[in-house]
Amino acid sequence: MPPGPPDRIRRSASSSLSAVKIAKLDTWVLEARIGRPIQFGVGPYGAFTATLVELTTDDGLTGWGECIARRAPRVTDVVVRDLLWPVLEGRDPHDVEGLWDEMFTRLRAWGHYRGFVQEAMSGIDQALWDILAQAQGIPLAKALGGAGRSRIPVYASKVYTAPLADMTREAELYAKKGHRAIKIQLGRSAEFGGPRADMEVVRVCREAVGPDIEMGADVNSAYDAATAIRVCHAVAKHDLAFLEEPVYPDDIDGYELIRRSQPIPLAGGESEFGIFGFRELLARRAMDIVQPDVARIGGFTAAKRLGALVHAHNVKYAPHTGFSCGVAHLASLHLAAYCPSLYRYEYMFIDNPLREIFTEPFPEPKDGIIDMPSGPGLGMTIDRAKLERYRLR
Repeated sequence: MPPGPPDRIRRSASSSLSAVKIAKLDTWVLEARIGRPIQFGVGPYGAFTATLVELTTDDGLTGWGECIARRAPRVTDVVVRDLLWPVLEGRDPHDVEGLWDEMFTRLRAWGHYRGFVQEAMSGIDQALWDILAQAQGIPLAKALGGAGRSRIPVYASKVYTAPLADMTREAELYAKKGHRAIKIQLGRSAEFGGPRADMEVVRVCREAVGPDIEMGADVNSAYDAATAIRVCHAVAKHDLAFLEEPVYPDDIDGYELIRRSQPIPLAGGESEFGIFGFRELLARRAMDIVQPDVARIGGFTAAKRLGALVHAHNVKYAPHTGFSCGVAHLASLHLAAYCPSLYRYEYMFIDNPLREIFTEPFPEPKDGIIDMPSGPGLGMTIDRAKLERYRLR
């Protein structure tokens, strides 16, 4: 496909969707490699990848969504096209939650209700909600209902693994820029000092930002439960706001043991699918801050359903962003504006070419706050020429 003129996510909608049908699907498989891999708990990360979903109705409204694709984005593309598109073609986008349920049951009876299927559903669901919001002429967060925030508190993410002096300078820089909350990286391997080095990271970063800045720490599942408990007791005096993903996401017993054995709140959920895994985590009181990724959990429909569970269990909601493309970052911002019990939105300070795929710069926080886009739907404009630059052939 040759590059075309910039395509607007934000479109005026003069007609009702009462008789509108989903008419067309396009997908964009993207990759942007970086020169210096990012180091964190699960190893080096050297490329940003994503699968975008573009749905168009028969009266010309176009909605966008993103499927998380940390590896093999072509796999997600095939799931969208071959497995899920037959559910959608010719259907009424008003039935977004019913369509979600139909997609979910497509392979559930055979055990495939997680992984690539749920990630593919996520992009489709976002695109459907984008269409519905545009048709009403309102921001997507307003179409979702909920809290209706116009300004979103963020935490600066994150101070990645580096020599202590570099981590100290970066943490201090975030504080000087007016951020009221930051996240630091833990989970060093034995080669780089292991848990004892992590304890020192917490100490120096707390000294750098002072006592008034909220400071969380992300382990990216590098610990076992015993190690996490030992580290938490050692660093509790430095007042961590949360410890994120201390163990593998499937180790719910580990989360539960850590939560009841030390005083630091636990966060996690970016690796969870749908709402059923979260249901177990919440029922067992294993988590204090829930961090769903709208590009993995199943889109806005699943995120809304999770919001009710989070509210009922009196814990906090903090939409995850990570290394995703700009569409997921923007969708997560709308989720933060909608969701009950919001803690903060994760704002990534990292050189990610796939976030900057719009005709205007992605919103930046000022003094730790982002103002929401005010246009219909997702509220920003995708530049197709930028998409073509990173499209996998």
